[in-house]
Formats: sequence, structure tokens, C-alpha cells
Amino acid sequence: MKPSFLISRIALSLALAAASRATVLTVAPDGRDDNDGSAVRPFATLERARAEMRALVKKGLTEEMTVLLRAGTHRVDQTIEFTPEEMGDGKFAVTFAAERGGRVVIAGSRQLGGTWQRVKGDLWSLSMPDAADGKWIFHSLFRGGESLTPAREPNTGYFSVAAVDQDRRRLTLKEKLPATWRDLKGVHVLTTASWHFNRQPATEITETSVTGKRPIGTDVSGAKISATSHSRVWLENALPFVDAPGEWFLDTAKGVVFYFAPPGDDPNQSQFSAPRVRELMVFRGAAEKPVRNVHFQGIEFAETDWELPTEGRLGVQAGAWAYDRSRTYSPDAALRFIFTDGAVIESCSFRDLGDGAISFEIGSRRARLSRCDFRRVGSNVIQVGRRPEYTGEGHPLHLDFKTSRQELDALKQIPSAGDIYKTLAARLPEAPAQIKIADNTIVDCGTTDYGSVGIMVGYAHHVTIEHNLLQNLPYTAISVGWRWAPGLTNTHSNLITHNRIEHIMQQAGDGGGVYLMGEQPGTRVINNFIRDSGKNYWSHGVYTDEFSDHMEIAGNYVVQVMDHSIFMNKNGPNQVMHDNNGEKGLTLITDRKASGGEWVTFKPERMPPDLSAYGPRRKEAP
Repeated sequence: MKPSFLISRIALSLALAAASRATVLTVAPDGRDDNDGSAVRPFATLERARAEMRALVKKGLTEEMTVLLRAGTHRVDQTIEFTPEEMGDGKFAVTFAAERGGRVVIAGSRQLGGTWQRVKGDLWSLSMPDAADGKWIFHSLFRGGESLTPAREPNTGYFSVAAVDQDRRRLTLKEKLPATWRDLKGVHVLTTASWHFNRQPATEITETSVTGKRPIGTDVSGAKISATSHSRVWLENALPFVDAPGEWFLDTAKGVVFYFAPPGDDPNQSQFSAPRVRELMVFRGAAEKPVRNVHFQGIEFAETDWELPTEGRLGVQAGAWAYDRSRTYSPDAALRFIFTDGAVIESCSFRDLGDGAISFEIGSRRARLSRCDFRRVGSNVIQVGRRPEYTGEGHPLHLDFKTSRQELDALKQIPSAGDIYKTLAARLPEAPAQIKIADNTIVDCGTTDYGSVGIMVGYAHHVTIEHNLLQNLPYTAISVGWRWAPGLTNTHSNLITHNRIEHIMQQAGDGGGVYLMGEQPGTRVINNFIRDSGKNYWSHGVYTDEFSDHMEIAGNYVVQVMDHSIFMNKNGPNQVMHDNNGEKGLTLITDRKASGGEWVTFKPERMPPDLSAYGPRRKEAP
């Protein structure tokens, strides 16, 4: 390193510390963990910085603290968890910041060494002894930091279902499969049916059928596969499937990666990496002692793996999966927040993640996520109110309004009474609240799970989702609520406004640009632009599903949708809808009993007068 460059780096660190009165711990890819973390002698790892943070908190913080990350890739071999012991009591903010002028990546992957050998034609192999005998199983592979395609058949399109056996495990296909596939082991069968996505081990493959380990389409979701359910079927994870440029396969027994290169390409001229973790950083407080005031600025989070249980992932809806009615599981995320207060993530990017990017979970309050970019995120990109293992009525976020009869009666009389909500929210700090998601881009996501959504809000209130771009997604863009039944929950008082939603519902069906369910007093869906919804079936613009009530749907523009601009299925009597605009002149509102209904006309405008009013408020937005 040139002396002048070193001096400028030191000057930058000193300037940051002086300007913000912060203790600065510097971490550099070329640092050493036996250094002191100064600008001159930086640490090498975030783990070492974490240990120093704990020591400083134990002594007693007297000023804000910054973990300054030098340019380069900071690789994480295991998830790093932060608690109040590392973060302090919140009086002084703790900021993870990228060095100005450099690209800072926190990656959950390891670079692959060795030499690629040509097997035949454009098929290459790489020996990985540390992955032999199942010692390191990964489900993603990255070339130059970008996700590659798992080996699949067919390479484009899907197989179609001719018949389904009684227990929904064996699918007879219309297409004939090669006889040589009968002996393949470790194959995954993937399907969409209605709104669900299913990935599980295949137990048998014949020339005319595939059989899954479990029924395809769970009793939990009701989305059972059939020959008439708009189903799509394909197979992954076998060496014979590696036959198209960019496809890859890991032989977990021998520890060999196979890769089909583009014609004339030598993979030895590129850098490959494979994931080691599914989650990068977890911030975990407690109800009585939350993690407070953690900030992120200018960091890129990348290259994580995704979870594949031995039984597979039997999709329920919105990225969640289950095997029966006893428990529902939700996808992981690169950043997780549990009992946190005042988290800020701004000007960061999230790319090539196996599952989700960010989850605000139980007890997360007063967070802001703004001006961030999300690309090639595998499952639910942003989750609010995530339930890692949801057990129905026993979940603390589900029964929050089942308090006194008097309060419930008051809510029925004044369903948008803010004072009542504030009182209940103060008593029940578990529900995520006061979270703002603004000016972000979410593009080309849902790559692992075709049933996932861009922004998923479960049991949470006072969540603002505004001026975001959501584009090229397999299913619904924004989903709010998690109760298809009457009764009040923690989902209320949310605002969805001025979002630009385009090219969604590309794989699964029965969803829309904005999907809501259950009674949500105070929730407003206003002034959004939704274009091009649907490439399979039953796709809408705004979709208020079963028992939706006490919402305002107003001023939205919906064009080029497969089915309804606004579809209100079995809604309650207190919905307010006005000044919406759509190509389709009529849409249907049905009541809770699905009997009768009324047709509602739209204004004649087909497009908003000014598209720049929707999506991120920044020049670089697409």
C-alpha cells in the first residue's frame, strides 16, 4: 500500500470519529485479528470486532461506536449474533458502515480453489475434497458473485400433469421421461399449484411419472395439485440435468462440482464461490432489554444459502411451508432483528441470497429501511412479523386483541380508534410496529421459492410501505396479514402507498400486486401503480381476500392484469373503495358468505398522468 493512500485512509477514519464523536473499529480483508482495530492496524474479521465491541460495552460506552469496513469482501463462515452485550443500552448508536469510495461486501460464502477439468464438451468438473461424504452441502453456486442455475429439466418451460394419484404423491406426466432417469438419486421434484410452491425429494421416477416423498400440496394450504390446477412441474439436482450453459450440480458423495460453461468459455478464468451460511447477522435483544440504535450504511450483503429440510419445503403461502397443521415454518434472512428498537438500514444492497434478505421479527420497533437495492433474493425479500416456527393459536402475536370484552366491543364500534390501538400496542410489545420501508428497489427476486413475495407483513402494525419499486417476481409483490378468519389481530394501521409494481405473478397464481387478508382496521392501500400481473392464472392488481375489512382502497392505477384490477373476495361490510383506476371496467365484491355481490366501476383512466410519482424517489431508480 502506498504511504499516501494509507495516510488518506487514516485521515478518513479520524474525520469520521471527530465528526460523529464515535469510537471507530476498523475491519479490513487484509487486516489481522491480533491487531488493535485502529485505522493503522485493522482487524481482519467481524467476529474479532464483535469481541472488541463487547469489551468496550463492558467498560462503559461514552460515545457512539462505528465498525468501519474497508473495501473488499468480508467472508463470514458462521452467523454472527449481536446482543446488548455487544451493542450497549442504546444511548449511543452503533453503526456498521462501508468505507467511502469502496465496495464493501459481507458474503456468506467461501471462494473455491483448485483447477476445473474438462469432462466433455462444455461440461467441466472441480474436485472439492472438503465437500466429500456430505461434509459441506450447499444449494447455491456463484460465479463472479452472481447466482448460477441449479441443474434442471426441462431447461426451459415445465412438465405438465396428466393425472394425480389419491394421496397426491405420484404425478403422471403428459411428457415422456428418459428411461435412464429411473436410477437417479437425490432428485428434487418442484411444483406450483394454485398459490403454493413445493420442493421435495423424489422417491421414484419412471418414464411417465414422478413421485414425491410427501403429498404435493399440503392440507394446511388447501392448494392441492391436480391435472386442472394450472400446475407446473420440473426436476432439479442430478448430473444428467447439467446440459445448458450456467447449470451446475454438486456430487455430495464424491465432493465434485459439475458446471456447464457457455461455449468457448474456460471457468478457470473466473472466480467461483459457494455459501457457508444462511444468515449473516442476527441482532437479538429481549423484551426487557432490546438491542437499540443499530445502523447500517452502504454495505452489500451477498451469497447465502437456503434451507432444504429432509422432508422438503411444502409451500403454504408467501414463502412459508408446513407438513401438517401443527407448525408452519418461514424462510431465513441475511439480516434478522429480534426485539430491536431503532434499527436503520440505508443505502445498502442485497443480492444473490438463498432465502430472504431482511426480517423484522418479534419485538422489532421503530425501524427504517430506505434507499436499498435487492436483486436475486431467493425467498421473501423483506419480512415483517416473521414467525420462524409458527404454532397457530399459541403464537404470542396471534391473540393480542383477545383481551377484555369491553375493548373488543369498543373496537367494533370505532374500528379505527387510534387511542385503543396505542394502548394495546403498549401492553403487547411483541408485535413489530412503526417500521418504514421506503424508496427501495426489489427486482428479479423469488428465485429459490416461487411462492415467495417481495414484502411480507404478517402480524405487525403501523408499517409504512411507500415509494418502492417491485419488479419481476414469481408471485405477489406486497402481502399484508396472516389470518383468513374473522377477528382482530396485530395486523392493522398499515399504509401502502405510491409503490410501482410491475411484471409480477410470473409463476404461481391466486395473488396480486397488493394482497391483504383478515380484518385490518386503519390499513390504507392508496395511490399505487400496478402493471402486468399474471403469467399463469388468477392474477389481480389489488386483492383483498377472505374476511378483509375496515380498509381503505383508493386512488390506485391497475393496468394489464390477467384477471381483476381489484378483486375483493368474501370481504366484510366496512371496506371503503373509491377513485381507483383500471383497464377492466368492472370488478366483483363478494360478501363473507360468498352469496351475491356487487359490480363496481372504475374511472376511465388507463394510466396515471405521471409515472414518476411512483417508485423510489431517487435519480438512479429504474
